[in-house]
Amino acid sequence: MELVDMPGSASRGLAVLAALSLLVPAGPVQAEDAWIRFDPGSADRVGLAADPDALRVDAARGRVGTSSRVAARAQVPGLATFPGQDLDRPTDTVDVRLRVEGGGEEGVRAEVRGVRPDGMWTEWHPVPGTDGRIVLPGDVRRVQLRVGITEAGTEVTDVRVRPRDDSGDPFAEVPREPFSSRLFATRIGLVGDLTANGHTIRPDDHFAALPSRRALAARGGGEYTVRVCTTGLLGPGAEGDTQGHEPLCAYLPVWDVGPWNIADDHWNAERETWPELERGLPQAQAAYADGHNGGLDGFGRRVRNPAGIDLADGAFAALGLPTNGWVDVDHLWTGGYLHRAEAVSGSGAPVTLHAGPGPEHEVTGLAASGANVDVLCRLPEDPAPEAHAPEVYGHGSSAPAREREWYRIGDGHHLPADSAVGGESAPTCT
Repeated sequence: MELVDMPGSASRGLAVLAALSLLVPAGPVQAEDAWIRFDPGSADRVGLAADPDALRVDAARGRVGTSSRVAARAQVPGLATFPGQDLDRPTDTVDVRLRVEGGGEEGVRAEVRGVRPDGMWTEWHPVPGTDGRIVLPGDVRRVQLRVGITEAGTEVTDVRVRPRDDSGDPFAEVPREPFSSRLFATRIGLVGDLTANGHTIRPDDHFAALPSRRALAARGGGEYTVRVCTTGLLGPGAEGDTQGHEPLCAYLPVWDVGPWNIADDHWNAERETWPELERGLPQAQAAYADGHNGGLDGFGRRVRNPAGIDLADGAFAALGLPTNGWVDVDHLWTGGYLHRAEAVSGSGAPVTLHAGPGPEHEVTGLAASGANVDVLCRLPEDPAPEAHAPEVYGHGSSAPAREREWYRIGDGHHLPADSAVGGESAPTCT
């Protein structure tokens, strides 16, 4: 299995979608004058009719995106993600051409991403119009395309990409450590609604929402994962005693877009919007605290709290948050992955993390099923006492303790190796 194809918030307002190439079978692809043509029927669809010849909105399906704070005009009724496509030569420049019928081109949005040298996907890059060119951060040999349709009656009947002959610069070296920021976290709720990547929200879900679709993971996937750790600071005023606080952490895939804004990739040095703001400062937080943009968000609404991340109900509860509060967030895909693995469990429940290699060690958090983690090193399970307290979360393993191996994925974060796919190449802990 190629880790790059391992599958993987938003908000009731957004235009986007997601699903990794493993989620759909590879459809017919034809080369014509260097163009690679995609069969519309090969796409993984959310809110689109099952027509093999065109992408069109399914009027019987609800809109994609959940956050109640995102403006209604940002909602997308139909989203499609095509299988990843290997290229016959490396390039950083890709042309995209869509044929739109029955409606205006302004009702269609396309985005492209490619695979980095370390096997991770780049973030999604919006295509200008329906016949545009995208320049990725460096040369890639594999790309993926997704398309959103905002209006009923609009059809996309032809989808093509063309790698340019001119090769670009190699990727800049990816920082070893991911970018981190302190964000105000709120609870998503909205059980039964659809997220921006087509996931139906469950009562005890474990995922996050960030205010940009550039880092929206595939439906069920974790190629964009955040590590969220509590700080002990609660409420917009950051009240609380942090002296004796023992943080709990959750590794969560990004499955929705929000809160407040939908194009605020504040974790990037060159952000898509609000370039005057400090890196790591969400626009909504700046509007709330400092009156940025007159105290309004990107849709012109008065910002009522400084939220920069939304957490699904299960994750919010597992972190022990009694109310909205401040959390430290590592945007893991912005750093380099040396030994990538995906957390898995037979039941789909999150995997418990422990302070040491064994269930008798203190619980320090969880990794949601599907979350992508970087394995720092491997170590054997500590000898277990005759009895120990049951785990808070199941990891879906029945392997005898003496045979089990554990992965260290962070400071004080140990994951059972039999609850992960990948990571075997990591060195032994010393």
